[in-house]
Amino acid sequence: MSNIKTENGYYIWSKSDALWINNWFKTTEFTCQCKNKDCVEQKISVDLIERLTRIREYVNSPMRVTSGYRCTKRQEEIRNSGTSTVAAKKSTHELGHAADISVSRLTPGELLKIAELEFKSIGTANNFLHVDIRDDKVRRWKY
Repeated sequence: MSNIKTENGYYIWSKSDALWINNWFKTTEFTCQCKNKDCVEQKISVDLIERLTRIREYVNSPMRVTSGYRCTKRQEEIRNSGTSTVAAKKSTHELGHAADISVSRLTPGELLKIAELEFKSIGTANNFLHVDIRDDKVRRWKY
């Protein structure tokens, strides 16, 4: 286990860090994928990690995180690229409240049923689920 910093409900680290968050997840899985030099500080919600950990332990199989934290510039790049029609103006990824996940031995539909045990806000794509910690109402969408 690492000495990862926790502050105000977030794990916080530098983009260059490769630290274990817990037994299942490393900071590198949640680090912004941009090439922006000013994107240094990274953050992800402790609540999000706790929920993902419960899913990971339930499925008893590796979970792939394809996207976690995104800086504002990265979110803008995604929005402007046209690769996603669902890229929000202020994404839950920017807030450190979301992750895109997959489990190789499960279909997105199977993973959805399990994710619903922990998350109210879930987007389904062909090869991943977006999950975020918004709990005000049930949200479902497709990419």
